[in-house]
Order: sequence, then C-alpha cells, then structure tokens
Amino acid sequence: MKWKDRLKFIRQNMKKNRSRVFMTVLATAIGCGFLIVLASVGFGAQKYISGQILQDRTITEISIHGKENPSEDERPEVTEKDIKILEDVENVKAVSRKQQVMNDTIIRYDEFMANVPASVVDYPSEIKSGFKLEKGRMPEAENEVIIGFHVKESLYKAPKDGEPIDGKELYNNKGEVKEEYRIEKEQSLLGEEVQLQVSQWIDGKEETKLIPLKIVGIAKEPSRDWMKDNNILISSSTLSKIEQFTGTPLGQAISPDMSEEQVNELKEGGEVKTFSEVKVIANSVENVKSISKTLKDKGYFIYSVTEELEQVNLVFALVKFGLVFIGLIALLIASIGIYNTMSMAVIERTQDIGIMKAIGGHPRMIRNIFLMESAYIGLMGAIVGAVVAYLVSFGINSALPFVIQQAFNETMEQKIELSYIPAYLTAFCVLLSIGVAMLSGLKPARRATRIDVLRALRRDI
Repeated sequence: MKWKDRLKFIRQNMKKNRSRVFMTVLATAIGCGFLIVLASVGFGAQKYISGQILQDRTITEISIHGKENPSEDERPEVTEKDIKILEDVENVKAVSRKQQVMNDTIIRYDEFMANVPASVVDYPSEIKSGFKLEKGRMPEAENEVIIGFHVKESLYKAPKDGEPIDGKELYNNKGEVKEEYRIEKEQSLLGEEVQLQVSQWIDGKEETKLIPLKIVGIAKEPSRDWMKDNNILISSSTLSKIEQFTGTPLGQAISPDMSEEQVNELKEGGEVKTFSEVKVIANSVENVKSISKTLKDKGYFIYSVTEELEQVNLVFALVKFGLVFIGLIALLIASIGIYNTMSMAVIERTQDIGIMKAIGGHPRMIRNIFLMESAYIGLMGAIVGAVVAYLVSFGINSALPFVIQQAFNETMEQKIELSYIPAYLTAFCVLLSIGVAMLSGLKPARRATRIDVLRALRRDI
C-alpha cells in the first residue's frame, strides 16, 4: 500500500469517530500546551535574571580583587607588577585599571560646583577594553578629562562664600538638585574648561588648589535607571599634580587631629602603586574560562560574570526540569486517551485488518498504519497546543504589568517577560507529544498484527 493510500485510509477511519478523535486531540493539545507554558516560565525567569546580570557588564570581563596568599614582600592589592603579569596572560585583550583619588574633590564650572569622585584611568587600556562615550572623544592631552553622564545634573550654583551647600537645602525629596540651583538643561559641558579643586591641611591650615581641566568626552549613560555616574576620569599626570600639592599618595587628605607619626606613615604609603579596581578583558567569550583558571592558579581573587551565569543556569536547569516533569504528567494523562482511542480503532476495524491480511498485507504495514494514526493524532494535538501556549504566553506577559499595578500599586519601569518560549522548546514539546502518542498506540498496533484472518472475517475476536 502506498503512503498516499495509507494516509487516505487513516483520514477516512478518523472521520467515522470524529467526537472521540476530537476529544483525544483536545487532551493531547492540553497536555502539550500545559507543558510548553510551564517550561516557558522557567525560560522567562532565566532570561530575565541573566539579562539583569549582563546588563551594564560585559561577559568577557573578569574582575580582580587582590591576591590570595601574597608573600611577605608583596601587598595584597593589585600593583603595577601585577598589571604586567595580567597583560602577559594568553588571550587577554586588555587590562582596565583605576585608582581612586582619596580627597574631597570638587569640580567648578563658572558659578557652578559639584562634589564628584575622581578616578585615575589608563586611557589606552580603556580604549582596548571597549569604553563607550555618549558624546565627544577620548582624551589625548594631559589636562583633558571625561566626565560621567550625570555630572551635569550634580552641578549647582555655588554660594557667594564658595562653600558647599547643605544637602537638606540643596536636594529635593527625589534626591535631585532643586530647580533654583540647577544649570540650564540646554547647556552642554562638552568642550568646556573646568577646575578640579582639592584640599589639604598644611601647617595647621586648610589649603585648596584648583587644577584646570578640559572636558572632551561624556561617558555613556548607565543601563540601569537607578545608577548615577558622577565620576570624573583623570590622567596619571593630573594625579601627579594632586599628589604634589597634598604630599600624600592618591591625594589623601591629612586630618588635623593626626599625629606626626601617622602623617609620616601616610606619606610613606605611596611607595608602591596600587589599584582600587582592575578588570581583565578576554579577547573572546570562549577564553574567559581558561583565563579565569589561569588567574586563580596565579593566586588572584577573581569574579567573572560567566561563573555567576553558570550557577544561575544550573539552578534554572533544575527548575525547568521540575516544570517539564510536571507538564509531562499532563501529557501522560493524555496518552491514556490515545491508547483507548487506538484500542477501539483496532476493534472496530477488525474486518478491514482481516481483509488486508487475506490479500497479502504484511503485519509491519498494518502496524505502521496504526502507528501513523496515533502519530497523526499526536501531531494535531501538539500543533493546537503550541498555538494555544503562545497565546497564553502573550496574555501572561501583557497582563503582568496590570497585575503588579493592582496587587502592589507599583508601575513596572522595565518590561518583564515572565513567559518566554524559544523555538527549540516548541520543537521539543511537539516531537515529545508525537513520540508519546506513538508509544501509546504501539500496543494496539501490535495487537492488530496478531488478529487471526478467519476470525476477523467472521467478526469474531
């Protein structure tokens, strides 16, 4: 019998019992749809959390937090010697490093001022690391700097005495500078000359120094709304000017109540250059794991987003397995209906089976016909279930903001895709439904091949 004839035979027989076939397909669709929706919640949660981890961070980035067991003549912090070691590691693209200026730095622009933290960076390394700007360019001269995206919002009109304004008077209840103190919104700081103010106690008196700088770039806005970038990035030459004035490493301020011994210890602490933030950038995602292992073997404390993602993926693999297992129960319940439908089909078509055997039909062909029928039922149910699952997923994601608003009286600042259905999940569930349907129809199909021809023709089984 040709495949075309087999399919025609199957459809004709299915039309004779439309109600029973319809209910079986419906049960299969419910099982498949339930399986997809349940698994999609696990995939959606994993996608959201992974996105939050990766947001504002690069997957090729490895953070260095010091050394595990430094020798007696070494410091636990990362030093210039360590930077050279890190740069020599195979497959390392760049080593980004920062030093934090330990002073109450103030930026002054015309009649405006703002307290901003200053960080010393190596611009060539930042360029290799993929540092991104919102506007402008990277510094080229010693006095050129980059400011954070929100520095402009931090500027306020300085009082006549030049001293900072008390925070209670300066900021509103949202933590923003009050309207009467703000700089004009249209005004851009790009290309403007500013002054960086540092202070130090010298001979029992607080002295200040203004270092002229030029803003040539504005850092890219942080990806998270709640993050504020108020930093100013300066060069090592600017740091040298600060240290020359303060007489201390990283411009650290001397307190008037410090003893002479403490002051001397503070000044001597800058003999070895250390870094407050160091990041190793791999040249590809595939090499992050090997670089991480090499750095651990060298005794460095590291953190890599890939390690966190591996842990998250492991947790969600278990969650998805549990959800799929629960969904499989519904699919197995639907398989009972398929088994019953196929068993009844064998009984009702006993005479047809006897005729096929009498004219030389091979038992394997008869078995395949019933397996094809059960697979056909599974396929129809899987397709319907998949379509319904996509509609349910869309409904869940659309209704989620409204539910959160009503339940918690809060508005979602960003879209959360609670239910996410990847294409391979749909394909897997469809194939699984067809497989379960064929397994359910296997025993009735085998029973059909064992029917006696004479008894079948007499309709006596």
